[in-house]
Amino acid sequence: MRKIIFTILCFGFLQASFAQQDLKRANTYFERAYYTDAIPLYEELAKTNKSSVVIKNLADSYYNTYQLPNAAKWYSYLTSVYGENLDESYFFKYSQTLKAVGEYEEATEVLMDYYTSQNDLAKVAELQGQLTHLENVDAIGERFDLENLALNTPKSEFGAVKVDSSLIYAAPKKKALVKKLYRWNNEGYLDMYAHPISQLTMGDSISKNYSETINTKMHEATFAITKDRKTIYFTRNNFIKGKKKTDGNKVSNLKIYKAEWVENKWQNVIELPFNSDDYSTEHPALDPSEKTLYFSSDRPGGFGSLDLYAVAINDNGTYEEPKNLGKTINTNRKEQFPFIDESNQLYFSSNGHAGFGLLDVFISKQQNGTFQKPDNVGKPINGGYDDFAYSVNQGEKEGFFSSNRPEGKGSDDIYQFAETKELIIEDCKQYIAGIITDAITKLPIAFAEVVLIDSDGNIIETQTATENAEFKFAASCEVEYKVQGRKIAYEENSKVVVTNKDRSSIKDGSLELMSHSEIQKQKAENVQKEKEEEVRKAHLAEEERIKGEENARKVAQRAKAKAEKERLERVERAIEKEPAIERKGDRIVIKTEPKIHFDYDLWYIRLKSKETLDEILRILKENPGVILEIGTHTDIRGNNKYNMDLSQKRSNSVVEYLVENGIEKRRLTGKGYGETQTIVKCATEEACTEQQHEVNRRCEFVITYWE
Repeated sequence: MRKIIFTILCFGFLQASFAQQDLKRANTYFERAYYTDAIPLYEELAKTNKSSVVIKNLADSYYNTYQLPNAAKWYSYLTSVYGENLDESYFFKYSQTLKAVGEYEEATEVLMDYYTSQNDLAKVAELQGQLTHLENVDAIGERFDLENLALNTPKSEFGAVKVDSSLIYAAPKKKALVKKLYRWNNEGYLDMYAHPISQLTMGDSISKNYSETINTKMHEATFAITKDRKTIYFTRNNFIKGKKKTDGNKVSNLKIYKAEWVENKWQNVIELPFNSDDYSTEHPALDPSEKTLYFSSDRPGGFGSLDLYAVAINDNGTYEEPKNLGKTINTNRKEQFPFIDESNQLYFSSNGHAGFGLLDVFISKQQNGTFQKPDNVGKPINGGYDDFAYSVNQGEKEGFFSSNRPEGKGSDDIYQFAETKELIIEDCKQYIAGIITDAITKLPIAFAEVVLIDSDGNIIETQTATENAEFKFAASCEVEYKVQGRKIAYEENSKVVVTNKDRSSIKDGSLELMSHSEIQKQKAENVQKEKEEEVRKAHLAEEERIKGEENARKVAQRAKAKAEKERLERVERAIEKEPAIERKGDRIVIKTEPKIHFDYDLWYIRLKSKETLDEILRILKENPGVILEIGTHTDIRGNNKYNMDLSQKRSNSVVEYLVENGIEKRRLTGKGYGETQTIVKCATEEACTEQQHEVNRRCEFVITYWE
C-alpha cells in the first residue's frame, strides 16, 4: 500500500512539475511575442489553471494573432471572473473583439458598464460622442466599391502604394530556400514586392522582388518615395551589419531607413537619426512638398502606445526634432500607417478614435496648417477587423488599403477601392410637418402660428403656417418635442412628437384648433349633458340600492335557513346520542329518573332530587347550546295564586342550584305553573290520595332552544 501511495505522490509531483515548466515556457513565448507558439501551451494549462495570468496571456495571444472569436471567449471569462482587478485595456480589447464578431451593442455595453462603474463621466461622454459619430458615418451608407486583388494569398499582403506603373506592397518572402518564420504569427519575414498595375487581375506569381538591397532576411514593409523616385524611406527591423538587434526585452524594434537610387538600383541604405533601439519608428509618409516626413512611433513622451509624428527635412538632408501631432490626432491607443494626399489631407489608421472595430482608417483635413479632428472614412473600407495602410492614387479617387477581414483570402489582403460617395457627416435629422385645421369643419386655418418647443420648455422655432395652413420644422433624431398651434378666435392646442433614428423622415405634427364660439356651444351642451347624466346616475344608483338590498335580504334568508337547517341537524344528532333527551310532541324534554318532587307546601330540593339534578348538570355541560326551561307544578290544594307563587319558588330553587354548579344564568328560565297542568286530575282535594298529589308536585325540564 505504501508503495502505491508513494507512486501516486511521485506522479502528482511530476505532473505539477511539468505544468510549471509549461507555464514558464508559455510565458517566455508570450514575453517574446511568439504568440502562435504560446497559444497551445496556454490552452492546455487553462484546462486546470484558470489563473488571471494564464487567461490574460491566452486572450492576448489570440487577440494579437487576430483569432478574435477565441479572444472574445477568453476576455469574456477574464472580465467576468477577474473584472474588479483589471485595468481598462482588457475591457477595451474585449469590446474590440465583440465588434469583430458583430456584437456591436454588447461591445458598447462592456465599455459603458466599465466606465460607469469607475464613475468616469468624461469617458462615458466620449464613448457616447463616438457612438453618435459612427451612427452619422454609417448613415452615409457604403462610400466605396472594393475589389480583393488577385495577388493576395493565404499569407499577408499589405501596405500597397501605386508608384508609376507598379504596385509596391509587402508580403512574406516568396522564394526563400529556407523560410525563417516570424514567431508572432508563424509567417515568413516580410519583403517588398512590385506588381504591374496593368496586371492586377493576375496572381502574385508575377510579383517581383522590389530590391535585393532593401529586402533582407528581416522585415521590410511600408514606404514613402519621392516624386523624382530617387529617395525612398522604408520600415525595417533593427538590423545592424547583417544582424538583428533587440532591446532589453529581446524584441527587435522597427526603424525607418533611407535609400538612394543610384545607377539603377537602391543603394546607400542608412537608418534615420531619430530611430532608437528601445522603441519602434515605422510607417514613413511624405507630404506633397517632401519637406515633412510623417511616421508612427511608440517613443517616450507620447499619448500612449503608437502615436503619429512629423519631422522636418532640411535642404541639406538633415532632420529637425520630431514633433508629436498632438491630442487631436493621437490617443492612448494606436495611431499608425500615415498617408498624406496631394491636398495635404492626412489618412491614418487608429483603434483609439470612433471606429467600427480594431484599426479603422481616418481622415484629418488641414486648416491653416493644423490638422483637424479626424473622421472615420466609413464603410465598407472600415469594419470589425484591422483596416489600414490606406493610399490614394495621385489625381484620382481610387487607391488601395489593407484588411484582415475574415472574408478575405487569409491574414492581411490588399483591396483596391474607388470612392463613390463624398464623406459628408451630418447629425441625424428629421422633419416635423403638418397642417392646422378647424376641429369641427376640418378646413385649413391659414396663417396660424406654430411653435416648436423642446422637452425643457424652450422655444426652438416659431413659424407662420402657409395660406394652405402647412408648416415644416427641421428636428433632431431621438428627441421629444411639443408642437403648439394658435390663432385669434381659436383655442390653443398642442401635441407631443417623438423623433426616432429614421433619418430625413417626416413626423406628423398636424393640429386641430377649436374656435371659441364652438367651445362655448359645446360647454352649454356639456352642462345639459352633465345634468342629464346626474339624473340618470341617480336613477341607476337607486335601482342598484334596491337591488342590492333585495339581494342582501335573499342572501341573509338563505344563510339563515341554512344555519337553521344545520342547527336542527345538530340537535337531532345530539338527541340520538343522549338517551335522557327525547321528543314529546312538539317539545324536547330531559327525562329525569327518579323524578323530582317537592314536599307539600315546600320548595326546597330534596337530597335525593339533587342526584337527578346532577344528571341535568352533566347534560347541560355537554351541550352548551341548550337553553332550558325549568317548569314546576303544585297539586290542587290551596288557591290558585298561592300555588302559582309556590311553584315559582320551586322553579327558582332549581335554577339557583344549577347556577351554583356552573351553568350560566342566561341559559336557564324558571317558570312556575301552579296547579294549571296537573297530571292526576283531582275533582277535589279529598278525591286524590297523597301519592297522587305528590305526582302533581313535579319538576319538568323542557329545552326551549338549542343553539
